[in-house]
Amino acid sequence: MPPILPPQDGYLFLDKAKFPASFAADVEPGTAAFMADSQVPWGLDALNGTISEPAWNTKPSWYLLTTEDKMIPPDAQRAMSKRAGATVVEIEGSHAIYVSQPQAVAALIETAAKGEAAKAA
Repeated sequence: MPPILPPQDGYLFLDKAKFPASFAADVEPGTAAFMADSQVPWGLDALNGTISEPAWNTKPSWYLLTTEDKMIPPDAQRAMSKRAGATVVEIEGSHAIYVSQPQAVAALIETAAKGEAAKAA
């Protein structure tokens, strides 16, 4: 379970002490500690939002599945990406893959952009 603290004034935070292991296990310790200290709260209302027309129903999507994610289990990620009909790339990494392996994130974005550009041509 992600180390989400009880809501405070309608907002959620992750426990700073558990943040590195659960959110950024493959990030340099000093950077992970900074991330824990500088996290931005997210509102409880975000969990109850309704989307009338998900973009993935009509637009192509890509998903970078992180196999060592402690925030969203890989099997849940597989279910979400399958539901969206996404092109999936699996990589060993944490929820903070954009920090630990930015080149993998950039490569997926580049692949998606090139694929869409080729379709439009």
